[in-house]
Amino acid sequence: MRRYINSSRPTRRQALIGLSGAALVLGAPSILRAQESTLVVVSGGGSYEEAFRKAVVDPFQSETGIKVTYVSPADAAKLKAQVDSSNVQWDVVEISGPAFRSDADKYVEEIDYGAFDKETLDNLVPEAKTKYAVGSYVFSTVMAFSTADYPADKPRPRSWTEFWDVSAFPGPRSLRERTVEFALLAAGVPKDKLYPIDFDQAFASLDRIKPHITKFWSVGAEPGQLLSDRQVAMSSAWNGRMQILKEQGAGVDYLWNEGMLSPLHWVVPKGTKNRAAAMRFVAYQASAQAQARLNNLIFYGPLNRAAFNYIEPSVAAKLPTAPENIDKQFFYDPAYWEAQSSSGKTNTEVLVERWTQWVAS
Repeated sequence: MRRYINSSRPTRRQALIGLSGAALVLGAPSILRAQESTLVVVSGGGSYEEAFRKAVVDPFQSETGIKVTYVSPADAAKLKAQVDSSNVQWDVVEISGPAFRSDADKYVEEIDYGAFDKETLDNLVPEAKTKYAVGSYVFSTVMAFSTADYPADKPRPRSWTEFWDVSAFPGPRSLRERTVEFALLAAGVPKDKLYPIDFDQAFASLDRIKPHITKFWSVGAEPGQLLSDRQVAMSSAWNGRMQILKEQGAGVDYLWNEGMLSPLHWVVPKGTKNRAAAMRFVAYQASAQAQARLNNLIFYGPLNRAAFNYIEPSVAAKLPTAPENIDKQFFYDPAYWEAQSSSGKTNTEVLVERWTQWVAS
């Protein structure tokens, strides 16, 4: 998924980027400033790399003396190959999947939360503190509308049950392919009871909406195009994409209610030669100040609740984890999707097989 730089350029951003290391008590003071090797950090490129370098990498290097080499993109297969060949070249990788698989202990290090200060640990949401990964940021899949079809003064669906109600809210729709959580919400399952997924119930719900779906999208840019071109009246979509389009004057809008929060995580490959520095880096990026600097630049949300003490209020309202937004939504569960089902396949593999058969029927 691509990320976008916040074009609103909040006035406090420059000051936040310049916060000194004295504000961050990260890890034991006995950790020495690294000089003999660089820390290889792997994540996305493009506008996200620009924001992440400015908000996290550059201050981290300045405050710790640890030199960072930034590599893109992150790739689970390459991480696995490096570990399997005992030739680990990456030290920290922004990727979630490997941390939630049954063989996680073979490929990623257990996170050393002793490297984190108490304030960070107290303010990270539970979904950000896992055994083999620590949260980076979160994006939300939200319900979006064409304002030509559903202007602000016209009633709009406020839930996925209403999104499914084509009589009360007519118009063609779009959903991301392999959507099952929203299908269950539409069937009346509470958002805190979605997992484990009842596939039979989910696909029965999808049967009801399928005739009204113009396209099941797979690329993040598609919903915005479909809505802007009025090919659909409403769609699931990534919040950052919708906010950028709104600020560009496109005829789209969205709501947070029953959005699906999808966290991204940092992992440390098993066998890294720079384990201590890697743990220091993941602790640093999880701090309130670092997450604030990053999320003042992009329209995704921090996983450290205290970050909102440093984020411009006008920006915070547009982020999925803002206090007024987060409780309206639910967290996607990566551990469930990476877990093995009774068939021996992962739940993701079960979903892909069933979806492929269903969409072709």
